[in-house]
This record gives sequence, structure tokens and C-alpha cells, in this order.
Amino acid sequence: MSDTGLWFVIGAPLAVTGLAAIIRPQSLIRESRRNWEARLRELDSGAPEAFFEERRELEAFPPRFDPGPATLRWLGGGGLVLGVTCLVMGLSR
Repeated sequence: MSDTGLWFVIGAPLAVTGLAAIIRPQSLIRESRRNWEARLRELDSGAPEAFFEERRELEAFPPRFDPGPATLRWLGGGGLVLGVTCLVMGLSR
């Protein structure tokens, strides 16, 4: 693959993904923190565990990275800038 093709292969997906994150960040948001808290509340109110030691697993491994819309827009903006830069680099070669 030529140098120009590599810039396009890297830049196009970055630009498209970055633009999607800016326009519709809600489609990329994971509801993991909310679902995790809701399931712990259900278990606290007496709901049966779905599998062996479910409560213990939920308490030991809370969701780590659950960005909001503003964070996703910032990350998408960075991806868009990087993607467009790669495309411009590909065109200039």
C-alpha cells in the first residue's frame, strides 16, 4: 500500500467516527453505570441473583469509564481534527 493510501485508510474512519460522536453522542453512551446501580438496588430490595455471587461481582467490578455526551463530543472533535489532518496529508503526497 502506498503512503497516500495509508493516510486515507487511517484518516477516513477517524473523521467519520469523530463526526458521528459530535453529531449523535447519545448513540455512543453506555448505560452501564445506571444499569449497574439499578441492579444493585434490585438486589438490595430482595430480588434473586441471576447467577452465583452476582452481588459480589457487581460490588467488586463497578463500571470504569462511562463518558457523558460532553466528553464524547470533545473526543469526537479530536478524532475529527486528526482524521482531517490525515486526509490532508494523504492528498498532499
